[in-house]
Amino acid sequence: MNEFKGHFKSVKSIIVIAIIFGISYLLADFMTTVADQLDLGGSKDGFAIGTLMIVFGLGFLFIAGLSHDLMNREISSRTMRFLVTKTTRTKILLGKYLGGWFFWFFCITVSYLLVTFVSKEFLWLGVVDCMLFLSVALALNLIFSIVMPKPAVSMFFGIVFALVFPALSFWAIYADSIYTNWFKYLTPYYYSTLGSYYILINLIYAVLLFIVAREIFKRRDL
Repeated sequence: MNEFKGHFKSVKSIIVIAIIFGISYLLADFMTTVADQLDLGGSKDGFAIGTLMIVFGLGFLFIAGLSHDLMNREISSRTMRFLVTKTTRTKILLGKYLGGWFFWFFCITVSYLLVTFVSKEFLWLGVVDCMLFLSVALALNLIFSIVMPKPAVSMFFGIVFALVFPALSFWAIYADSIYTNWFKYLTPYYYSTLGSYYILINLIYAVLLFIVAREIFKRRDL
């Protein structure tokens, strides 16, 4: 709960929330005027294009900006030494992760509620897809925040990663090259683009990354 509430206390969080909400609603409203031309038919997915664009285009960047210091903030300030005397490292790690996860769940859910005013239907599958994707991004940043001791370092690396990783991911997915094609299986973008039940692979991906983070944190000198 402390981690969840802490995400709302910075100006950066308010700006990010405003961007997500604003673009989601404006693009959903725009889709009402072009639905016939785009031949959406009975599908409502087009109305959520704003949220999808933000999540898949800027999701890693937003998480790098707001959730990059989930662990090293406590480690660098030495408060982590106190926390480990009160509970286990796994519970600390899980609490930090879930706090960040529920913050993004709140943002995505409210975004889709705003879209509902236009689409007249709550696109729950879009929420699931976005959150499974963000679960992977958040787990990766959790690892970064454990490995890198300073929040400034993890933020810089996270931003660079957020710029390079999506570009490499889409290149691997759409480039017809045997030398890069293998990389698509390491990116959550691939399983989201496949759609259907394939998006559940991102859940497995996030769990595996969390296990890696736990093992690293267990061996981390505080």
